[in-house]
Amino acid sequence: MLPLKLFAQKGPHTFDLSNKVTSDVERLFEQSNLDSIKKTLDIYQLLITEKSKVEDQHWLNIQYTHYFRLEGMLDSAEYYGKKAYTIAEDSYNLQLLAESNIHLARIYLGQNKLVSALNLLKVALKIVSEYDDVVKKGSILIDIGEINMQFKKYVTAYNNFDQLKKLKDKKNSHQINYLKSLALLNKGKIHVELQEYNELRKIIQTIDREGFVTPENDFEGYIQLLLLKGELAIALKDMKLAKKILLHAVKEANKKEILYAKLNAYTDLGNYYQKENSYEKAYEAYEKAYIISKQIKHLEREYIISIKLAHTLKYINKDQSIYFYNKSLVLSDSLFNREKLEAVVDMQTFYEVETQKNENVKLEELEFSQTLKLQQRTQVLYFAVAILFLLLIFIYVTFLTQKKTKKLNNQLSLSNNQLEITKIEMESMNKELIAKNDILRDTLAHSKEQGKQLNYQNNKINSSIKSAHLIQKSILTSSQRIEKAFPENFIFNQPKDIISGDFYWFVEIEGWKIYACVDCTGHGVPGALMSMMGNSLLYEIVRGRKIVEPSKILEELNNLVVHNLQQEDNDNNDGMDMSVIAIKENDLFFAGAKNPIYVVRDQKLTKLKGTRKTIGGQLNNVYEQYHWRLQPNDMVYLTTDGYQDQFGGAKAKKFMVGQLRQLFEEIASYPTDKQKKILSGTINDWMHEGKWEQVDDMLILGIRF
Repeated sequence: MLPLKLFAQKGPHTFDLSNKVTSDVERLFEQSNLDSIKKTLDIYQLLITEKSKVEDQHWLNIQYTHYFRLEGMLDSAEYYGKKAYTIAEDSYNLQLLAESNIHLARIYLGQNKLVSALNLLKVALKIVSEYDDVVKKGSILIDIGEINMQFKKYVTAYNNFDQLKKLKDKKNSHQINYLKSLALLNKGKIHVELQEYNELRKIIQTIDREGFVTPENDFEGYIQLLLLKGELAIALKDMKLAKKILLHAVKEANKKEILYAKLNAYTDLGNYYQKENSYEKAYEAYEKAYIISKQIKHLEREYIISIKLAHTLKYINKDQSIYFYNKSLVLSDSLFNREKLEAVVDMQTFYEVETQKNENVKLEELEFSQTLKLQQRTQVLYFAVAILFLLLIFIYVTFLTQKKTKKLNNQLSLSNNQLEITKIEMESMNKELIAKNDILRDTLAHSKEQGKQLNYQNNKINSSIKSAHLIQKSILTSSQRIEKAFPENFIFNQPKDIISGDFYWFVEIEGWKIYACVDCTGHGVPGALMSMMGNSLLYEIVRGRKIVEPSKILEELNNLVVHNLQQEDNDNNDGMDMSVIAIKENDLFFAGAKNPIYVVRDQKLTKLKGTRKTIGGQLNNVYEQYHWRLQPNDMVYLTTDGYQDQFGGAKAKKFMVGQLRQLFEEIASYPTDKQKKILSGTINDWMHEGKWEQVDDMLILGIRF
């Protein structure tokens, strides 16, 4: 990525403060002071109108393009980039057109529209080569090299960066040397991809020695240099040094609001923690990178980080891992569809650019011809005055007229030939477009047929799932039995899918009231199967074996799950997290497998912790049991983790257990039916605000004594 100070386009402007404008804007870009940049540009927008010079209008739109790209608002950046392109196109100014192409290409690069970006840069490279603009040529070669890197054409990209060695410009030697340092930085990335770490070490040493990549010259480049040093430390197995470098890179990246620098820093830090098997910390880093990728609408980076989150969450939260895996599949489809559309649009865009370039060349030839005619007439006039012979003047003018006529006829003949060639090329392109349209139409028809088949299969699956839902619902204890045992209670049960992996279980035996809140591995069909097994085993333990102590219930259930799933002989770690209470008169006994319960008395919440062992996985787990002496108006809550782990809110974060505890304290004094409505409204508003789907089943049980 090129430095901010190269973004501020210099040039003459129509109003008196022209030189101060460019220097002010360039200084603000160097400082990455985005708020001040926006305010400054809004002020100058009042001075530069449609009546201003073309160069002024073009300059202002290019600066807005820089600002919105750095803010990560790529749609707005593309809007101003296209405005600048239209201004250049309407004015037939090839240099402005090249400038517009360069900046539009950088936006498309951020949107992962690589083919569009590459075509624009190739046209710009031809134009700047004709005008011998060495600095712009160098920056374009770097952009083309970065695109080839994304296409994994590393040899081609390396050659692009190597071409900068030949560039020389005495007037702009500092900028040329800086561009060469950026080329070295990109070569370093290629050596990382090819695992050529000795070469990477040499590159880093050269960049450090030349001293052009600094936070002041190029903040993004400086962050990237730190990340390359982190990669080298990891390759050398110096994980302590790698961690120190990467944490420093994240700290530096957060000093400025340049989202791409933060995105790269958090992603590399997550990769480090992933290699160290520090999955919680890897998840925190990837989560921040994921939020930034959504903010800048970079589909490919969002897709890559979704896969990393899915892999990391396998070891932390399987339900969320499945969610991000499904998210990556949706993003993969979106990327594929966008690439197909881009290929069609690209052909049209490239043709329009080439046509405009040809028109500009013809206009320049016409202007040259008119200038030549004016000079010739002036020469004729001077000749006539000098010799004062009207007859010779007449003969000379006649001769010149015939010569010009012949020349014009030749030019017209040449133009007709060029038009004929252009016509043939357009007819050929039209045939190709028709053929591609036929292919797209056939593909659409095939997709519709597949859609019908998928709808049929989906209806069959939905029918089966609905039947499973009725079966699952029938085995749950009826609300009438629970209300008879606990007159003031509520059950908030919101499955992610039609059928659920969370379930509640209740039985009365020998004066004891046994109530359980269970979270099975997974949701949907897998979770429902586990819930059926769990329900059956609980009846066998309590009714069949007459076991009523919560800790003993959990120990028996754990061993039965291990045996039933044959977990002694395989790597299956499926199971359940749950809380169980047993109540007799005013005594409450509790035991939990990872899940706690909460008791609110006089608006003060007390947490009874569960044992940090799940149900299933290994035999003979022991679970701790608690005793609580109940008083009138005590409010007891049993819950699974789906509610507190739900993403949402304006900042796209989890609801979190702390916020849930505070909510319990606030609503504990309300009637139980009102508590249920508040819990439902709060979490659904939370999801709606952040535009998030539900990621897990949710179950909360509440009892007032």
